[in-house]
Amino acid sequence: MTSHIPTSALPDDVKQEIEQTTWLQFAAIILFLVGAFNIIEGIAMVGNSSYVSDRVLFANLDAWGWFFLIWGIIQIWAGVAVLRKAVWAALVGIVTCFVNAIAQLSSSSTFPFWSLTILAANVLCIYGLVMYGGPRGRRA
Repeated sequence: MTSHIPTSALPDDVKQEIEQTTWLQFAAIILFLVGAFNIIEGIAMVGNSSYVSDRVLFANLDAWGWFFLIWGIIQIWAGVAVLRKAVWAALVGIVTCFVNAIAQLSSSSTFPFWSLTILAANVLCIYGLVMYGGPRGRRA
């Protein structure tokens, strides 16, 4: 039988630490997922998959595919660094999520539901990293 301690009984600094850790872990998981999806999408575009439409920002699907492939690798790398509590990782995660959100908007006419879903995931990740990442959100 486990005991459940109500959060109201915890000191404020402990509550803040739990919230910070939860959001940073969530942001790292979102970075992993979005990065993995970008890698899959990049491989599909570079491989000229039949499900990828030619109505995207670049006329050349290879350029768009390489962008998503490299960007996905950077996002996974940033996700690992966020989990390891690297201070610089928050900035890299914010930038990659912001650029990825803009890139997803460019393909919203082709895949509207998918683009908006990934856009929402990017926004949540940015929120977690802005609020709880970096030197301001961590104690030395």
